[in-house]
Amino acid sequence: MEFYTGKSEEDDAKYLLSYINDVLIPASEEFFVLVNQNKVLLHHAFSFNTILSHAIDYMIFIAKKVTKSSSNSSVIRRNDFISKFDKKYHVDGCSHINNKFKLLDAVNNSFKHVELEQKRYADLIKVYGDLNFHNLFAEDGKVFFKSQLYSFDYCRVVMRPIAKIFDCDINTYNDVDDFINGRIHGSFGYGNFPYEYEPYDAIDRMIDFCNSECKNCGEVDDDCDCVNYIYGQKLGKCSPNIDPSFDFNDVMSDISGAREWRKK
Repeated sequence: MEFYTGKSEEDDAKYLLSYINDVLIPASEEFFVLVNQNKVLLHHAFSFNTILSHAIDYMIFIAKKVTKSSSNSSVIRRNDFISKFDKKYHVDGCSHINNKFKLLDAVNNSFKHVELEQKRYADLIKVYGDLNFHNLFAEDGKVFFKSQLYSFDYCRVVMRPIAKIFDCDINTYNDVDDFINGRIHGSFGYGNFPYEYEPYDAIDRMIDFCNSECKNCGEVDDDCDCVNYIYGQKLGKCSPNIDPSFDFNDVMSDISGAREWRKK
């Protein structure tokens, strides 16, 4: 997913570094405290959506600027840039919404403008129907995206995975180019289970199994509301991040064996 091979200008990289580390990351930490406590209001969601959108705008600005100065690079188009981000990051987070960056961009522009440019968002409008300011609404401390065929927690399903990719300790000018080109990025780490699969880590495996968070919304099983969400013709469901090799009886046996070993 590389957009360019050259290097961004120092001032541009410095701006993006400052924006991510001094604005986006602190805002993200505060916002997801509200999300986890179910205390999100509509203005919280629109504000954080704008912060994420501006970061993407500036990444596009840098990519365009670098490619414009290079005779070997093709011209960067905004829609292509956002589409490539969706293609790379659609797995991380809710698998039912694979156009998170496009939707974030459309929600941001529906907030800024009275009407969206129909041609620019034709593919999204075909999926979700008309997009406007009223697609987001607050209820019981959550902010939902709702259209004729869709209804889901916008903060957890869309903004949570997008915010996560920025959480990767970007500190140097080289990091900026690596990040924009997809060589480094934050991740939830779903599907990665760093176990030794020995009796001594059986308790950790059991704890992780019992407290696994849903990959679609980030909540644990008892709190997950995904069964109430609608994604076009599909209903949502809880998708816990569980080790596919986990076997309850085998792990319980390892736990019992570890306890007996400690008694000796």
